[in-house]
Amino acid sequence: MRGAHPLRLLLPVLLITIPAVAGVAHLAPALGPHAWRSADFLVSLFVLVLLLVPFSLLSLETVVDRLRRFVDGRPITSLVLAATLICPYALYWSVPGKADLTALCGVVAYVGAVSGTAVLLPRGSRRSLADLGVVLAIWLPVEFRWLDRSFPWPPKGSGRILCGLLALDLLLYLLVVVRRVEGIGYSFALRRGDLPRVLGAFCAFAAAGIPIGFATGFLEVRSGWPGLPDVGEKLVLIFLFTGVPEETLFRGCIQGILERWTARPTVSLLLASVVFGLAHLDNGPVPDWRYAVLAALAGVAYGWVFQKTRRIVAPALTHTLVDATWKLVLSR
Repeated sequence: MRGAHPLRLLLPVLLITIPAVAGVAHLAPALGPHAWRSADFLVSLFVLVLLLVPFSLLSLETVVDRLRRFVDGRPITSLVLAATLICPYALYWSVPGKADLTALCGVVAYVGAVSGTAVLLPRGSRRSLADLGVVLAIWLPVEFRWLDRSFPWPPKGSGRILCGLLALDLLLYLLVVVRRVEGIGYSFALRRGDLPRVLGAFCAFAAAGIPIGFATGFLEVRSGWPGLPDVGEKLVLIFLFTGVPEETLFRGCIQGILERWTARPTVSLLLASVVFGLAHLDNGPVPDWRYAVLAALAGVAYGWVFQKTRRIVAPALTHTLVDATWKLVLSR
């Protein structure tokens, strides 16, 4: 980072943090008439900001390069830096009466276990499988909601936003910095030609997925049209807390690692899409095969965009368009 102007580091943090906090804050009325006066909610917003700092900075090559040099050959330093992600969580439980020792130990064990795994697993001829093992160690506890008790507020599931950010920060730091995995494509920079691919993949999925959704009864047109504030909130929240994390995991990490391991891009795309579809079976009160099929089909569209652009931002935008259309127009 030597020679980089501080504003070049501050700008991406502000561009991501401000809309993210505004989008989450827009949820406050749904949490109660006095949510803004709640210490729980205000502390959650502050913790959100802290977790968004590595979320933003790790998209910059200068930051990644400097961190790689700092931790290279220093396993203890690597573990200590990973452990700093526990600090926002400690603040999260600082509100009197909220502390839960079991929940706190769960997060500490999670961060410690996956960090130790990332440092200790080999990086030689079996590196791809070891990298995939680190990805699974980070993802599965979140997927199976083992950490939900550790993020109970704001209520109504909003705390899972913080859980997902913690996992994403760990994933990026351990894979990109500590293990030096290349090709994840974690960047928010759009290039010429990205938007036509984003829109083309969205239209292609819509042409196939919407008829399937109506034929199976999974989709139906909502009555009324959403207001502009609802549209803006959904776009921001979906992009930052669903599109970017899921595309980093399923396309940048899983699809990318499978592609390097098998040397078969099409097979890797299809395998990652199937895994993506299966991961949606637990998104409702009961498993819904229709949701899994449509998610897998969408995964093909996202994976194609990733193969063409090699950066997360483009499939994340496609993901955002698909989810926003579903939640605002076609959900039951």
